[in-house]
Amino acid sequence: MRFFLTTTAIGLAALGASAASAQNSASSWTGFYVGGQLGYGWQPKDGDEVVNFDRNLDGNFGDAFVNFQPNAAGNGGMCGGAPTSASPRTGCTKDNDSTAWKIHAGYDYGFGETSGFVVGAVAEYGKSYLYDNVTAFSTTPAVYKMQARLKSDGAIRGRAGYALDTGTLFYGTGGVAYGKIRNSFSSSNTVNTFTVNDPNKNAWGYVYGGGIEQKVGPFSIGTLYTFTALKNNKSTVRTSGGPVGGPFTVQNTSGTDFQRSFSKFAFHSIRATASYRF
Repeated sequence: MRFFLTTTAIGLAALGASAASAQNSASSWTGFYVGGQLGYGWQPKDGDEVVNFDRNLDGNFGDAFVNFQPNAAGNGGMCGGAPTSASPRTGCTKDNDSTAWKIHAGYDYGFGETSGFVVGAVAEYGKSYLYDNVTAFSTTPAVYKMQARLKSDGAIRGRAGYALDTGTLFYGTGGVAYGKIRNSFSSSNTVNTFTVNDPNKNAWGYVYGGGIEQKVGPFSIGTLYTFTALKNNKSTVRTSGGPVGGPFTVQNTSGTDFQRSFSKFAFHSIRATASYRF
């Protein structure tokens, strides 16, 4: 959060200091541009996420599994985030926030000799360094963590806004998002075998947001907020082996499948932007 406040303060100061030197026409936004972005990403609160089970391997998740329900001693349960220990009593840590950076290239077209509308499109790609965890505690006791890690992400966004005669542009944006997600699994259970299906995923989704941008000679600087949601709903973990007739093989000798209840990898981001405009 400190990084976010610093970035915002720098952006606002730059906007105020540069307004007098800006080119005063909407049509001056017309043209190609390239640049970069640096900022901060964070995930929505996910404390309600759980792990669902397919115990008979019929493809339907949500089978009851008493081993993962809290008992009188307080063992068992679920939490969104990474476990702090093998005991559910200590709970889970919040999923991490992180720095985020991207490079971008785009084109804008401005209508009007002074103020007026600006429309355009931009393609971007970079990294956000985010992890999304969900944890299940069994009454054995043992802990089981499913993790999705965003390795890289990008988008193709349209944008439309209004340019003032001070060279300032206010705009909204939205489009198609893409991300490479790595799904992994870890457990304190050393008796059973665990296999992650579809660990590396090319995930697609959507992005929307808005921002402010200021012309400074051949450059423009600004601040951009986006919300991104990527579909990550097909990765499962097959639990097999262990004692004959054990909890994971009692309904199907091949094992039990785990799947997280949330189908999307979602995150917010706010970034400072800088572009060179041709």
